[in-house]
Amino acid sequence: MSTLRAGVCRADITPPIGIAHAGWGAQSHERAAGVELPLTATALVLSDDATTSIIVDIDICFLVEEDAARTRKIVSDLTGVNEHNIRLSYTHTHSDTIRSLAGTWFKSGTEMIEAYIEHLGNVVAGAAWRAMNTQVPVRVASASGTSNISVHRRFQRPGDGVVVVGRNWDGPRDPQVQVLRFDTVDGEPLAAVVNFACHPITVGPDNDLLTPDFPGVMKNTVAAATGATTLFLQGAAGDIGPVRGVARDGINQFRKLGMRLGLEAARLWWEADPVPTQERYIGTLESGAPLAIYEDTPLPERDTTLRTLFRTIELPVKDMGDPAKLAAATEAHAAEIERLRSAGASAEAISLETMQAKRASMRADLAQRLSTLSSWPVELMATSIGDDIALLALATEPFSQIGMAVKERSPFARTLFSGYSGVGWSYLPVADAYPLGGYEIEITPFAPEAAGIAIEESVALLNDLKDGRV
Repeated sequence: MSTLRAGVCRADITPPIGIAHAGWGAQSHERAAGVELPLTATALVLSDDATTSIIVDIDICFLVEEDAARTRKIVSDLTGVNEHNIRLSYTHTHSDTIRSLAGTWFKSGTEMIEAYIEHLGNVVAGAAWRAMNTQVPVRVASASGTSNISVHRRFQRPGDGVVVVGRNWDGPRDPQVQVLRFDTVDGEPLAAVVNFACHPITVGPDNDLLTPDFPGVMKNTVAAATGATTLFLQGAAGDIGPVRGVARDGINQFRKLGMRLGLEAARLWWEADPVPTQERYIGTLESGAPLAIYEDTPLPERDTTLRTLFRTIELPVKDMGDPAKLAAATEAHAAEIERLRSAGASAEAISLETMQAKRASMRADLAQRLSTLSSWPVELMATSIGDDIALLALATEPFSQIGMAVKERSPFARTLFSGYSGVGWSYLPVADAYPLGGYEIEITPFAPEAAGIAIEESVALLNDLKDGRV
């Protein structure tokens, strides 16, 4: 049996104050006014005698395709690891900076984005390189629990039934929290991987500070309770949001949610046993009461053979409309925002126009990309540790039922399903969500049948990984 080795490294990636700060259409500010909590990139390198896999957890909403591809190449060049074995995973915080805003409806602060993204790629690569060069033999264990900090967010507004981003307490959600625990063979904590599905949008449009939202607090909580450097792998959160914050007051809510999730993850970390044993009664100690004496007998070491499998799948797309008309609408909204700002208009008026500009910009971008396509290539990547544990990443924002379906059909006992990874993004709704409409349906490029294809392809990839067809 080959020996599993691991190394971990965390680096600060907090953007500079003054950078474009826009994850929200309803905001009236443009630049980040300060830092509420640092943003980080955390690299975990896993290897055995035949395979090396790198996972990097990045506190960012997402990297646009060209930046993601470039960052992965920088990591590959520095570490020597094949790009298809390098997973970039985005926590998806909306309180950072997003390159795709530059040159469209958002102007101030965008001049700082290029230098920041270039810096980010080098920092991520450096963290991966450091993790690569500090690997030690490890043992791994896993555990699963639940958290109630999330809720189905597609809420039908009373009166007209329009779907808005809110709290639908009766809608489907995945409450599962999964934790991987990595200890050195000497029993020292090394790393924790936490997988959970919830949009990090607790901190909403009324906030002008940089923050990783609840995932950052969760990671700090687990690290403080266990001594393990902690990564967060965002789950299938396309239709899942936090139970507090979002539209208002999220800056006072995200720490509570992160602490709640972190304490559950820390509990699971301590319950996961990297050295499995079997209890055996060996006698009685006579005391005030007769006390049974037990001995723990070590069980055989778990299989920790490492495998990684990468695949690009094709998902059918829908008609997004006339790219030229959508681009013109975006320009018109952007011009109106500038006019309102120059005229000293109210924050409410600017916010309303900004919302319309953002939506038009997103639709225009997708319409341009899809104008000659019938399908869109989407990345799938999976890494397995032995016969029991698999980590699967789908480069979209998948709805929760997709993740739950894949986990239910997975051949692995423990499957950590994630979206928000690699090169690519966009909502991936389930078919029965389309008739209701709503934000996610409005801006997804995918046709209703795409989710079913993604589920089948994900399960097929996991089966191939399980059977060793890599």
